[in-house]
Amino acid sequence: MSEEIVLKKAANAFGLNLSLLTHVGGNVNNVYQYPAENGFPSRILRLSNHNWRNEKEALAELHFMKYLFENGVSVPKIFPSKAGKLVEKVTDGFHASVLSKAPGRIPTEEDWNEIMFLNWGRIVGQMHFHTQSYVPLQDVKRRDWKEESWMDLMRHLPYEETIARQKANELLNWLETLPKDRKNYGLVHCDLHAHNIFVTKDGDITAFDFDDCCYHWFAYDIAIILYSVILRYSRQDKKGDTLDDNVAWFLNWFLKGYQEIRTFENWWLKAMPKLLSYRRLLDYNFLHQRYDWNTVDGERKMRWLRLKEEIEADEPLTNYPF
Repeated sequence: MSEEIVLKKAANAFGLNLSLLTHVGGNVNNVYQYPAENGFPSRILRLSNHNWRNEKEALAELHFMKYLFENGVSVPKIFPSKAGKLVEKVTDGFHASVLSKAPGRIPTEEDWNEIMFLNWGRIVGQMHFHTQSYVPLQDVKRRDWKEESWMDLMRHLPYEETIARQKANELLNWLETLPKDRKNYGLVHCDLHAHNIFVTKDGDITAFDFDDCCYHWFAYDIAIILYSVILRYSRQDKKGDTLDDNVAWFLNWFLKGYQEIRTFENWWLKAMPKLLSYRRLLDYNFLHQRYDWNTVDGERKMRWLRLKEEIEADEPLTNYPF
């Protein structure tokens, strides 16, 4: 079935004019923007392939987002279809959903400041606070991190990657020692880096793209964000402040915002170096899943080699004194 027919069926299900949809990108999903009209704000139509997420998984994601939205967290509003469904089966291979477009933009250099960090901490704190009382739909629940195929290090890292597999095994065993009570573990975004938030001129943040949400440690949800901050610094011309200075600057304001909402457990900071190493291994694992070492080239191959060297040398991502 052609993409245009699938898109037409999705538009009809949600009462949208096909000619007004504009493709704006997407990685595992196809994402289209729809302009504000008839009292509705600008919306996003997301077309998803069943091979990545089935309808129940998508419904579980949107139900969680709806719960957060209704509790005052700045996430997109979910719009039901004409039949009242949050997720509409379009064809045997695709399903669709519609959300409000987040206000603002992907953060730029001028947005990268204390106000944004403070609000970033606040919104993560809000999500971690509300997930503690969240009750999923019966028989419709997001997976635990160990059930996510793409996070399965020992399945995807090749056997010849002996050092990486050894490091992965050590970190996975260490993760099993961490507390899994309600104040430390729950349903989290699991991918809230700076390209999954929009920020306004006032620094207000909206979190979106909950496609990777799963049950994990709150500390790891924060480690993902910190990892992205470290990568951002490494891509810049290193002038002035050091990486560790930037980590300190970010964490100082992020944690202030987070602690306005809920307690930041003492062990989380001490665990950060290992959680960052775990996140780096997942990054490396993803490259092995997605690409072929024999054919990949250019910047991606350089990144692959850099990750391999860092992992095998057990190089810390930062020397910040957690």
